[in-house]
Amino acid sequence: MAATATCQECGAKVRGDRNRCPRCRASIAGPDPARPAVASRRPARAAAVVVGLFALTIAGLWLTSEPAATPRATGPAPGPLAARGSAARVPAPADVAPTVADRPFLDPAGSGSLAYASGDYNNSLAHYLEAVRKNPDDAESLSNLGQVLVRLSRTAESIAYFERAVAILPGRWAYHFNLARALGLLNRHEEAVAGYRRAQELFPDDYVTTFNLAMTLHRKGDEVAAVEQYRKAIVLQPEDASFRKALGISLEQLQKASEAAAAYGEYLRLSPSAPDAENVRARIAQLQAGSAGETPAQAPGSLLD
Repeated sequence: MAATATCQECGAKVRGDRNRCPRCRASIAGPDPARPAVASRRPARAAAVVVGLFALTIAGLWLTSEPAATPRATGPAPGPLAARGSAARVPAPADVAPTVADRPFLDPAGSGSLAYASGDYNNSLAHYLEAVRKNPDDAESLSNLGQVLVRLSRTAESIAYFERAVAILPGRWAYHFNLARALGLLNRHEEAVAGYRRAQELFPDDYVTTFNLAMTLHRKGDEVAAVEQYRKAIVLQPEDASFRKALGISLEQLQKASEAAAAYGEYLRLSPSAPDAENVRARIAQLQAGSAGETPAQAPGSLLD
């Protein structure tokens, strides 16, 4: 059946192959070949609009909901004696950390956390500075900002931020720990000991705090107090070999050769293949000989060299 057209003048139906209307003789315009295509695209466009609105709705819910938890730099950074067996916690970056560019909806604190986790400390610093500028009483961002500064070897600048975090939330263990550690890095041992003791009061069962306190006391020269804290740390974490070695060093300083040898023996029992195992065995032999009346040939504490 031939297609029909409608006369625009009189409204009569006209065969599609006629050029003039048989009733009023007006000219008939030919059919627009684009019209069928346009008509056929309308359902597709409508479907696309529906799909687009659905996608925008889901995206809106995702963006306005709480983002997935990202690793905040709230835990203590590596202790000042990490190379010598310190047990201070280290924030562990993700194997493949997302970049800040992947999460443009994050606030400055969240962006700072992502940059920190990926090792981009300069970018993390910029984000935390912005977070603190927007909210000067954000204790978490203040503490994290201090952590980043320590990572960037700008430890002296970190103290003020840690102190502000502690002043805002004095009951938060991590803030006292981070402040104490930064003070220790600056060789401000008296203040560091006080900070670790406050942290220990808040978290008495944390072996990391106890061990770092002991190491700081050792650095300060208070070996009696250091031994006391080492023994506490060993009770809290009996499987850490480095605690026994550190204890042995302080016992040597106190001229307790047999006890030091026993502590070193425990170190070897827990870590028989340690890189310094042969040196420690030799030191045990010297201490045992010294306790039998001979003078040890090695100066106390040199096992840490």
